[in-house]
Amino acid sequence: MIWDDPWVLLAMQGGTTIPPPRTPLAGQRFVCVQVRDLDLVAWIDLVGTRWTPEEVAARLVGAWIPCLFADGDLVATCVLRPLPDKWILETLRARKGYGTPLLRAVIPWLYAKAGPFTLGYTWELSAPGLCGAWLKGWLGSATTIQYGWAWSADCSFCPTGWSPIGERLVLPTLFQSDAGLAIVSDSGLGDGWGNVLAYRGSPSWDAIAKKGGWKALWMRASRPPYRPPYRDAEWIWTGEFVVVGLLNYRGESPPDIEWITAEI
Repeated sequence: MIWDDPWVLLAMQGGTTIPPPRTPLAGQRFVCVQVRDLDLVAWIDLVGTRWTPEEVAARLVGAWIPCLFADGDLVATCVLRPLPDKWILETLRARKGYGTPLLRAVIPWLYAKAGPFTLGYTWELSAPGLCGAWLKGWLGSATTIQYGWAWSADCSFCPTGWSPIGERLVLPTLFQSDAGLAIVSDSGLGDGWGNVLAYRGSPSWDAIAKKGGWKALWMRASRPPYRPPYRDAEWIWTGEFVVVGLLNYRGESPPDIEWITAEI
């Protein structure tokens, strides 16, 4: 597992400027490309999203996409998003046994690209999974542990087979009113879920869901949004723990753990 590698252990202890070593790939090939050079059909098949190739291309603008191949087949991938103060790791997908080799190739590539980097990530775990990660010492780069929260619209009148009204919103969208604002991104799975990336104030989730064509919303946060009396349904804990981590973080100020990206 990547968390047990010597360089990663060092990076979890307050950060380091020491370059990570390269790990030889046994019969595998690693490349890191941008979307214009990506085989979108093969990539979508591995990732499992229901975004179309055109929609995936729109959401991957500006990102780097690491790809690991074995016997000519794409077996592992993820997305690296460059932000002004950090990189964000997203959409990690791998066939069994290929996730660790992918990340062992990603880390030296990222150092060669950006120098001493900070890599932000989220890791959704159940209670047993969280306990297991803690016991194994895999939470050394965690900056906080949040929770997964879900909000469901009153959809008693909805047909069994749900489908959005109108066109699906391809990119994260800002919804704003006098009461507050929220940035929401569609799940891309055609399941009627939207992912709340950030919010301020007390936005009307019912109005946002209707405008965006969602039957339910999800977010990660330390606590659920405030619900004014007699307004909207409640946010319910899903049972998920969300580890928010910054690998190789060397800053002295409290880290920024909120980022807005078009995650696949």
